[in-house]
Amino acid sequence: MALEVVGGAFLSASLQLLFDRMASKQVVDFVREKNVDDELLHKLKIKLSSINKVLDDAEKKQLADPAVRKWLNELKHTVYNTEDLVYEIHTEALRCEIEGKPHLLSFFSTRSYAKQINQRIAKILDTLEYIVQQKDLIGLKEVGRVENKSSPRVSIIVPPLEDESGIYGRNADKEAIVNWLLSDSDTGNNISVIPIVGMGGLGKTTLAKLAYNDFRVNNLFDIKMWITVSDEFDVFMLTKTILEKVTSRTCSIEDQYDLQLKLKEVLEGQKFLLVLDDVWNENYDRWYALKSPLEFAACGSKIIVTTRSESIGSMMGNVPNHRLQVISDEDGWKLFAKHVFSNNNVEPSKYSDLEVIGKKIVEKCQGLPLAIISLGGLLRSKLNSKEWEKILKNDIWELIDEKKCDILPALWLSYYYLPPNLKRCFAYCSIFPKDFVFGKEIIILLWMAEDLLQPQKYKTLEEVGDEYFSDLVSRSFFQCDDDNFIMHDLVNDLASFVSGEFCLRLDDNDSKVVSSNARHLSCMGYGRRIKNLEALFENKLLRTWLTNELESLDVEPMQTMQCLRVLRCIPISPLPDSIGNLKLLRYLDLRWSGIEAIPDTVCTLYNLQTLILRNCYQFRCLPNSIGNLKNLRYLNLSGTAVKQLPETICNLPDLRTLSLSYCPSLSRLPNSMARLTNLRHINIEETYLEEMPPQMSALKFLEKLSYFIVGKDSGSSIEELEKLSNLRGSLGIKRLENIVNVEDVSVANVLMDKKYLTRLSLEWDNDVDDSHKAKRLLERLEPRINVEKLAIANYGGTSFPDWVGRDLFCRLGKMELKNCRYCYLLPPLGQLPSLKELRVKGFDMVERIGHEFYCGGSSSNSMTRPFKSLEVLTFSDMSSWEEWLLMEGEQEDGAFPKLTRLELTNCPKLACLPDYLPSLNTLEISGCKMLLASLQGDQLPTLELLELSHCPEVESFPEGRLPSNIHTIRIIYCAELVSLSEEGWPSNLKSLSISGCDKLFNINMQWNLGMLTSLTSLKISQQYVAPDSFLEEGQLPITLTFLTLLGIPNLRSPHSKAFRSLTSLKKLKICKCTNLQCLPEEGLPASLELLSIESCPLVAQRCQREIGEDWPKIAHIPCIRIVDRVIFDDMY
Repeated sequence: MALEVVGGAFLSASLQLLFDRMASKQVVDFVREKNVDDELLHKLKIKLSSINKVLDDAEKKQLADPAVRKWLNELKHTVYNTEDLVYEIHTEALRCEIEGKPHLLSFFSTRSYAKQINQRIAKILDTLEYIVQQKDLIGLKEVGRVENKSSPRVSIIVPPLEDESGIYGRNADKEAIVNWLLSDSDTGNNISVIPIVGMGGLGKTTLAKLAYNDFRVNNLFDIKMWITVSDEFDVFMLTKTILEKVTSRTCSIEDQYDLQLKLKEVLEGQKFLLVLDDVWNENYDRWYALKSPLEFAACGSKIIVTTRSESIGSMMGNVPNHRLQVISDEDGWKLFAKHVFSNNNVEPSKYSDLEVIGKKIVEKCQGLPLAIISLGGLLRSKLNSKEWEKILKNDIWELIDEKKCDILPALWLSYYYLPPNLKRCFAYCSIFPKDFVFGKEIIILLWMAEDLLQPQKYKTLEEVGDEYFSDLVSRSFFQCDDDNFIMHDLVNDLASFVSGEFCLRLDDNDSKVVSSNARHLSCMGYGRRIKNLEALFENKLLRTWLTNELESLDVEPMQTMQCLRVLRCIPISPLPDSIGNLKLLRYLDLRWSGIEAIPDTVCTLYNLQTLILRNCYQFRCLPNSIGNLKNLRYLNLSGTAVKQLPETICNLPDLRTLSLSYCPSLSRLPNSMARLTNLRHINIEETYLEEMPPQMSALKFLEKLSYFIVGKDSGSSIEELEKLSNLRGSLGIKRLENIVNVEDVSVANVLMDKKYLTRLSLEWDNDVDDSHKAKRLLERLEPRINVEKLAIANYGGTSFPDWVGRDLFCRLGKMELKNCRYCYLLPPLGQLPSLKELRVKGFDMVERIGHEFYCGGSSSNSMTRPFKSLEVLTFSDMSSWEEWLLMEGEQEDGAFPKLTRLELTNCPKLACLPDYLPSLNTLEISGCKMLLASLQGDQLPTLELLELSHCPEVESFPEGRLPSNIHTIRIIYCAELVSLSEEGWPSNLKSLSISGCDKLFNINMQWNLGMLTSLTSLKISQQYVAPDSFLEEGQLPITLTFLTLLGIPNLRSPHSKAFRSLTSLKKLKICKCTNLQCLPEEGLPASLELLSIESCPLVAQRCQREIGEDWPKIAHIPCIRIVDRVIFDDMY
């Protein structure tokens, strides 16, 4: 039985906001002017107040009494109707205030206005009278209010669920999964698949994240990917998502087969780890289709699947299911105590009386971590035994029949004790499908549009929404997912349980019966066609319409939906003039639409708070009438073709956010920006303005400004930043060369008072003719020590001021120094305790890096271990750099103890690396001709991957003995490379890739890899002048299992005996060898399991099944894939 619950206190918050709206000056004055019977409004308020007193009783009794549930539904429907009426009155009052006259054609301007409004109120009163009578018949009584006051507490930040310090009872499970990832398990397939199986709320996703992020796993795979699958197992979308994660690029391929071919191509030879989280698909064909291109990856690739279903696990896995069990009561108590006490910075010993009660509460949670965390989030703000006893003895534990209802009692209790305002906000989120990832900003805007935020004195609505959101996060209703958020499936079920028939989510089943009571509708899938669309348009009561990329949709019929407050319709083109009929609209999201402009009628939507035109790439201009939208708070034009903004945009007194990022045609902001005194956010990232508007200092509440361009006149000088003390997050300051008087910076105290800034970029645009002035300026631009990321570009001084590299910057984790061409010394950065990533580029004058880089003028006795946290280091375009030294006597406890990745690009004079880099895993060398001879095994004991590129001077490789632990070497575009040495190769080399080295493949090829007895994978690509036949017998090691020939247009026929000795070869890929005419005369090895031939039209013709001339050479191969079809496959 699916319960439809409308919480009592939930409605209490609705009624309070309704009463406030009815008492507002606009409504009171307008009602009096239009001769509406205010006595009827008074009676309406009295009736609603009388019902409000029994709502808490109804909220509990609804769980066991269907009559109470039905009564609450009828009441909520009536409250919605009342809200719509009062909101209409308020809207017309607002219109008259803005336009200064009644609208001759509007409903409200007719003579029958008062009569019709009175009739609607009377009808609502009749319904309420019936509801009041029914409350006595079903036994509802006034009861004590649910206590929602919180004990004093500090702001709580919940650690992510995969934070190991907050996980209990899962050590053995984690070790089992990690050991499987580390093992070379032989399943008879290239990829191993392990399912983690268990009921909802056990922590399957958390366990997968623990294993996925384990330090032992980090360097084991070439590629790591995490995909949340959920209900709809769409093979095309999943394949596309995986491809985009592998390539880090957006994919525009629309054909599924082409998509799978591309994924196969990029995965070949790559060892990956893929997590498929929350799988519900039971269709084997879909799973097989998704898995097919993944099989071409390197052996040892692994897939973790999380699912509630044993059968799904058995279908997908090729190792036994890992069955996750409930945690013990002992571990449950530790988890509970962690969430109650640790996050409050409270010592549990001070509350020993709570332990007995708490352990009994944990027992009722039956070992489910989600239930334990939920109640921990509730009780951390109620640290007294009386409140805990209420939870322990609450009869909700018995009222909910879990056999008939999927809602956990512990989750319902967490919801039951939410403050009324949070209940409404949480229930509204049921409009999002399971596993939907959402951002905080958009959720708050939607709450605002639906009037779910209770205004507070001295706080903006956005701040109130942020407070609500943080509270729901702290109570574990929302979970962090990188920079976004998600609801656990069981929490999503709870939200749907609460909202009932008033929220219609078509992603679950778009053929479900459309309730006439539905107020909120969503269809967030992609490329769907909504069934029964006409029935949806007949619902005139809808407030929310959220749809994503519907196959087709005519929005013209929406003009009759007079109650609509939220409209997100993606895509839509063109936007009809009738949009102006939706007078109650507050939120309009048209992102990704093909519109070039919006009709003027949009600017008559006087309630509009949010207008989103993001990524409308053809959109060019806003109408001048945009200034009529007096309530507009959020305007997003990012990713549009807008060239200029009308000055009338500065007439928007409530505008809080103006987003203009990635607008390539926009070069200026309106001159009157200073009038937008309530503005909080200006996002102009990747939009290249020529100058700032004057008097930016007037925007004293501004919190986000992507960058500030220093101008030459006083209106946009550096002093304008002084008063912007609330700036937070990231700030760039550009064109610092325009500062004429350096002393002005000291007087203005530009950065030192910006205590909320965490990321700072300082940039000069032109060469500086006075290096001393540049240094004095940088001295005065010292930020506060809480900065986390710092970039300095085009600095013209010869050395850096003392603050750059000072160890007081204890949070600085990333730093970039770029094109500081006159500096002859690097700043002393070695003592920055948290620095993890450092990029240095374009220091033309630096010849030597030594002691000054590690500690500056400090003595070695007083300094800490240099660069103790650094993991990634890159040097590029260092034309004069010759010498790189570590400090003497520091090998065992020296610099760079955690450095895992080093990239050196265009450093032509650098002859050697530091003596000892104990943790280096990856070394990339490009345009550094003198370095290769210096690579020694003892200085690089952990090096695994070496990449050499764009080194035209290299003629032979390797030039000396390489470190034996290297297992992967890539040689790319070394134009003069003519030979591969027989000595010096790493003894453990497993993978070798050679690309764009044409001279290596001349007629007299001087290379022989036969001695590489550990090599298993070889890729030869982009060789445009190679002879028509190469790879003679004996040139390749017999240990090869995977060989790729890619982009060799001159190759006509491999040597007849080239493959005869490759008795271990399992996979052969030949791609884009357009002139390849035939396969070797002696055929291919008997060991071959897979042959892939793509974009090789001549040989493809000869390999046709049964009739092709080369078919006898390949008929023995289990899996053959040619061009655009699988012609033979009995491999699986």
